[in-house]
Amino acid sequence: MNVCRYILGCLLLLASASAHAQTVRDVAKLANTPRKYTDLPPDEYELFADQGAQEAFDNTFRKMMPPDVAKQLKEVPGEKDGILTLYCTQCPMPYAQLDTNTQIKFKRNLLGYWRAVSMRKVLYSDSASYPGGEFYRDASVLNEEAEDDMILSIDEKTFRGYYKEQGADKYRIIIDSKYELQGKRYLLLYKNLKRAAEVSLVGIDKEGRLIINSYTAIQKRIPDKYIVHQTTVEQLVLEKLNVEQLRYEKEKKPIQGSRHTAPN
Repeated sequence: MNVCRYILGCLLLLASASAHAQTVRDVAKLANTPRKYTDLPPDEYELFADQGAQEAFDNTFRKMMPPDVAKQLKEVPGEKDGILTLYCTQCPMPYAQLDTNTQIKFKRNLLGYWRAVSMRKVLYSDSASYPGGEFYRDASVLNEEAEDDMILSIDEKTFRGYYKEQGADKYRIIIDSKYELQGKRYLLLYKNLKRAAEVSLVGIDKEGRLIINSYTAIQKRIPDKYIVHQTTVEQLVLEKLNVEQLRYEKEKKPIQGSRHTAPN
């Protein structure tokens, strides 16, 4: 469940475009339909700095961060065997950035039920050597969860997720948090204290799919020899479901899935 560590669980795909669920039991029936799977290029949705322009690229996005998001930025320096490192987990300032064309203009665009079409972990790496100036860029999918399932339920105040591993017959509630959308691209999930929020970058693509990216970033360098920028993203891409929003007081138990759900 690595791809879903910061993000969420699952719930239902409707049997028809006009279906509406009124209770948890109704929703559980819809989850018998196998989830869709979408194969995406490794660098889908990402923006990268031009060669030699990482600092300017970072400064551009640093200026875009709202204060509540900037407070979550925690970069930890280190050194080992002469290699200087700068490590950032749950990072709102990764070296590769979510495409600004996916910005979410209105919070209402998040509301409703969403089901995963892609759950994966991707690594982006830029490296440059000195003084020769060689530059290399690589993007690779580290792992993809094509058989598990995840559904999000988002209302005005609460962000709830359901997850079901391959072969399981029940969905598990793996997150139930307050949330805020800030700067049209930053998702903060928290219980009581916003300053302890988990941060992801979020967007909606031209197909109307919701993107939730949780980043880890690390810089490695030996002065005057080489520098490496790495960004690891745990990415969740979801399609909107045409299902009425349920009242949370009716969602007390994990949703039951079928033991005979057809494979993807």
